[in-house]
Amino acid sequence: MGTIKIHLEYNETKIDFEGSSEEVIKVLLDFLAKHYPAYNLVKNLTITIDFEELLKKLKGVIGFAPEGAIVTIPKEKISNLSIRDQIALHLVKAYVGSKLGIFEKASLSAAELLSAIGGRMGAMAGRLSEMVDEGLVERVGRGEYRITTYGLKQFSEVTLPKIRQVCEVV
Repeated sequence: MGTIKIHLEYNETKIDFEGSSEEVIKVLLDFLAKHYPAYNLVKNLTITIDFEELLKKLKGVIGFAPEGAIVTIPKEKISNLSIRDQIALHLVKAYVGSKLGIFEKASLSAAELLSAIGGRMGAMAGRLSEMVDEGLVERVGRGEYRITTYGLKQFSEVTLPKIRQVCEVV
């Protein structure tokens, strides 16, 4: 693998560095932390999702077929989940499908969610409203919803382990 060269300047401080991508990133982050102390604060407050890690965690829960992204857990097991968990699962499926270029959009309409989940529209709409209020989901159009970065983080850390346990996914 090749080397990367960087030139950094801040006031009178100048650094030229050459090395592997890992070494260069470390030097850059150290430089930012030293010259922009607020950078560390912002970095610690920023919510991010490692997409590759999310894909690994979704093994056995969401799969990809020629028809698109699918939930691989049988419907009878999914019905044991709360409506909120089912909504999150399907919105994560849409997000992943969109990021991988399988779906055109990362959002689902209320009708699409109802079709996937079943049940009553009123119950689902109530849960969607709660999730929007909590910042887990955002409304992106008339009756269109998508999972937020915070929602993805909560899904990965809280909801997905619960889904694995309740639905007995190994």
